[in-house]
Amino acid sequence: MDGIDEHFALLNTNLQQCVSSMKDGNENASQLVDISRAQATTTQDIVVEIRCRNDLYVEHVHHHRRHASYQYSESDIWAMLVELNIQDKQVMDQCYEFLCEHPGRVKQLFGMPYERRMTKLFAFMTRR
Repeated sequence: MDGIDEHFALLNTNLQQCVSSMKDGNENASQLVDISRAQATTTQDIVVEIRCRNDLYVEHVHHHRRHASYQYSESDIWAMLVELNIQDKQVMDQCYEFLCEHPGRVKQLFGMPYERRMTKLFAFMTRR
């Protein structure tokens, strides 16, 4: 029976080592799960931060667009004068020169309804 007891003891030892290895594996798996949870939480925090920064960027761009002063080009000015259908070439040239020298007035004119631009333009030019 000693041989059987020895084999049984050896089998018991091997089983205990196997169980011990499984416990170690479970502990490692548990640690990996904890690490994964921490990484997921960190990733979620990063996503929230990116969204906040994107919102700030969108707000900044929107604010900048509202307050940025668009510079109308000379061709924009000329096209507007052509639309106003000014027949006298000399008056057309005077209007063009006036508006090129006064970009603030150009911005005001482009902000007005089309039908009021001619009256306002001549008002600007007579108040020099």
